[in-house]
Amino acid sequence: MITADLTGKHSLVTGGASGLGLATVRKFAEMGATVAMCDLDGDRVHESAAALADEGLDVFAAPTDLRDGERARATVVDAAERMGGLDHLVNIAGHPVTLAYMPPTDLDAQTEEFWDEVLSVNLLSAFRTSHAAAPYLKASGGAIVNCASMSGWRGGGSSSPYSVAKGAVITLTKELARGLAPEVRVNAISPSYVHPESTNFPLKWDTVFEDTKALPLGRPGTGEEYADACLFLCAGAGYITGQTIHVDGGWSA
Repeated sequence: MITADLTGKHSLVTGGASGLGLATVRKFAEMGATVAMCDLDGDRVHESAAALADEGLDVFAAPTDLRDGERARATVVDAAERMGGLDHLVNIAGHPVTLAYMPPTDLDAQTEEFWDEVLSVNLLSAFRTSHAAAPYLKASGGAIVNCASMSGWRGGGSSSPYSVAKGAVITLTKELARGLAPEVRVNAISPSYVHPESTNFPLKWDTVFEDTKALPLGRPGTGEEYADACLFLCAGAGYITGQTIHVDGGWSA
């Protein structure tokens, strides 16, 4: 487990109400940060924020819809103003936009509308929040961590548009690192398999334990392990920017 003293720091985590996002919110808050939990408006984000607050952690719900550029940017600004600044932006939010695997051979299913939705949720959302957060992060000398995917490197995701979007997140990370330097560092993590208890991914991977036996580490990663990588890239890693770190149990080895 990685630790850091984030007392007095301010963080915003998208997709923060569940899965890897919730694990990241908890990690940063346990290290002393005030954390804005950004997710779709609904019971889940408010219940998750309330549960963590009941544990004594300094978190609050920041409901929004990241597909709406104006609303997404306003949410980031409102959260940063409420906290008195922003030190870390962690863009975990993402969604396959389909509840069934879409093979790359099925070009007819890859409609313009589907492409638009996938790119908006998984790629443009990270640009929208980063754009809005940039002035605050430059003032604090902060950091951004985006969430790519191993499918962004090698394909084979839930759909071709999803793999393309995650590949573009890797390139967006490089471009933001150049565009926001030297004040702001921008990196990404690239997850592979996620433990079922640490994900809300709607495509259920029933064979995840069997499949991960082939990895060097022989198991799926936990939410806390992915959150550790985000903490390292935000609170440490002072000379690392523009990089995407494989957090994959050795899949890419």
